[in-house]
Amino acid sequence: MAVKQLRSKYSGSLLGVWWAVITPVVLALSINFIFTKVFRAPTENFTIFVLSGILAWLFFAGTIGEACNCFVNNRPLLRQCVFPKEIIPISCVVSNFLNFLIGFLFLLPLFIISEIRVIRVLPVLFLVLIFNLCFLIGLGTILATLNVFFRDLTHFLPVGLMIWFWLTPLFYKLEMLSFPYRWICLFNPMTYYVIPYQNILFEAKFPPILTLATSFLIAVGFMFIGYSFFLAKEANLSKQI
Repeated sequence: MAVKQLRSKYSGSLLGVWWAVITPVVLALSINFIFTKVFRAPTENFTIFVLSGILAWLFFAGTIGEACNCFVNNRPLLRQCVFPKEIIPISCVVSNFLNFLIGFLFLLPLFIISEIRVIRVLPVLFLVLIFNLCFLIGLGTILATLNVFFRDLTHFLPVGLMIWFWLTPLFYKLEMLSFPYRWICLFNPMTYYVIPYQNILFEAKFPPILTLATSFLIAVGFMFIGYSFFLAKEANLSKQI
């Protein structure tokens, strides 16, 4: 199902999977122009810094945007077939994960050229990717289930993502924020996934153990909550759709 969704996403598209590369690059260059030419950001190689975090954000935003509507959009499938319904949000997340990996693999040489030491810490990125995927499976399942009973979530989500974008340290470092404002980012679960990407791809260093441990606990917690919430609402899912 995940592969089928990935193929349908680019069906009829002239550039196809290249959009997985074009989107983060264009967004990173736009932010780079604003913060280096207008606000004079002091960070060296600011484009690479932004790109290292934007990849994780686009994976996150694209995934929950699609996962939120996956039960509603697959209404005929849910009514006609008997199968584990949780497969639908999981396949949606995995489809976006594959799309993310395609874009990432094309852009990986750029990070290596910028800092050759990135090669030494790339194995750690595998852990970050797994934690990130599990977090989104849990969150995606929660949103997909909740949207069946609260359809306004579809309209609220873009607004929520816009606010969430600015509260995530994508184009600024966490150290730049003073307390109490830093607490806002520290309570943001995406912070614990964006920072490891930046540590590995931009700084070419091992992410702090505390950050990795927190990202693992967030992933496990959201998967548990997501699946528990789905099981609690599963009986009424088909009736509401």
